Amino acid sequence: MVINMKYILKEMNEENKPREKLLKYGSNNLDDYELLAIILRTGTKDKSVIDMSIELLKMLPSINELQNITLEELLQIKGIGKTKAITLLACIEFGKRVTNYNYQKYYIKSSKDAYFYIKDSLSHLPQENFVAIYLAINNEVITKKTISIGTLNQTIASPKDIIRNAIKYCAYGVIIAHNHPSGDSRPSKEDLNFTYFLNESCEALDIKFVDHIIVGKNNYYSFKEKSIINIKNS
Repeated sequence: MVINMKYILKEMNEENKPREKLLKYGSNNLDDYELLAIILRTGTKDKSVIDMSIELLKMLPSINELQNITLEELLQIKGIGKTKAITLLACIEFGKRVTNYNYQKYYIKSSKDAYFYIKDSLSHLPQENFVAIYLAINNEVITKKTISIGTLNQTIASPKDIIRNAIKYCAYGVIIAHNHPSGDSRPSKEDLNFTYFLNESCEALDIKFVDHIIVGKNNYYSFKEKSIINIKNS
C-alpha cells in the first residue's frame, strides 16, 4: 500500500486511530502500518507514528523482510531510538517463536509419568501449589492449570474449579497434584478427605478421576499406586 499523505494522529477521527480501530474491529482488520504504529506507540514533533511506520515499511521489499532487520537499520529512521528499536526487535523475535513453536504431545499412562510431568515445576516451590492436569481419552495432556497457591503447609483448592475446567476443555480425565515443601510426600488427613470428595464429584459427572500425586523431595505419593481410594471409574 502506497500512502503519500501526512498523518497527524490527533486530527484523525477517534475510530480510525490504530488502537481504537483494533478494539472495535479486531487486529486482523488493521493494515500493516497500523499494527506497526501500535508497537512504536509515539512519533516525533514533526512526524506522526503512522508516518514513521509507513516510512519503515517502504524501506523493505516486503513485510517479511522485517524478520531480518537490524538495530542499526532501525536507528536510521528519524524518531526511532533505541527503546523503540529494541521493542520492535523483541516483538519480531516473539512472533518468530510463536510461528515456529513445535508443540510436543505428552501422554500420561502411569503415576510415574504424571510425577515426571509436574515434578520440576512443583518440587522446588516454598509454598504448596495445587495443579490439575486434564487428559484426553487417549491419555494425552490437554492442559495443566494451577488451581490454588497456599502457604508452607496448606493450600485450599476448590473441586468446583477443577471440574469447571474439565468441562471447559472437554477432558476425559483429570489428575490432581500438589507439593509438600517439607519434602515429606505422605498425605495429610485433609489430602485424604479432599481426594475422596473429588473422586465422588468426578464420578457423578462421568469425569475420570485418574490420580492424586503429592510431590515431595525427590519422591512422590500416588493415591492410585497406594490404592488408598477406590477409583471406581479408572
